Amino acid sequence: MDYKEISKAIEDKVAGLFEELRSGISEREDSRAFGAMIEKRITQNWTKICNELGYKSLDIPGRRTIFDFACKVKGQLFGFDVKTKDLDTTSYSDGGVCAVGNLLKYMANDKGIFVIAEFGHNKSGTKNESRDIEYIRIAPFHTLPSNCYRIENLGTGQVRLNYTVNQVWDEIEWERSYPEFFDIFCELTLTHYKRVKADADKRIQSILDFKRNNYEFFKFSR
Repeated sequence: MDYKEISKAIEDKVAGLFEELRSGISEREDSRAFGAMIEKRITQNWTKICNELGYKSLDIPGRRTIFDFACKVKGQLFGFDVKTKDLDTTSYSDGGVCAVGNLLKYMANDKGIFVIAEFGHNKSGTKNESRDIEYIRIAPFHTLPSNCYRIENLGTGQVRLNYTVNQVWDEIEWERSYPEFFDIFCELTLTHYKRVKADADKRIQSILDFKRNNYEFFKFSR
């Protein structure tokens, strides 16, 4: 299956929904509301987009899923996660994606293709503080370069991206298979869990030492 071709087809259709936002006539929105507006406009037009491409649109999922809209292409499930990137250099973005377990369940159990739909946006510079879309990039998560992925210690592990899709666009490995991705991702995950376990063992020992010393002095072991 040609992931690049499918991503480009969706990207072109989605871009057509936001032509006015590329010409300085955008609605007045703050960064967060702007992102919500993008997602809403896509979901409202999702069935039409899929029909025009010959894809089978699926119902808009609930909040517990890791994607915002989905379709089937020749029987293959594709789930698209909208990511908005405020290009203001003073704004913070942690690159959060989803929990490790939820990602692996979707990709391995549901056999779904997880796709990032990234929108880079910025203030248009007009007095009404409108925002413009600077770029749209759509690519399967498993094709991103290996140095993109990281895991943070939240719950069972939170998957995050070190770089935007736009930053690594020329490094995307469109032909990468799922087994090749899992080779990369599982090693990253194991390293993370081993580090978390070692940290937890040290903290356990710190508490035991605190008890043993009659609660006189406490510090975490390093």
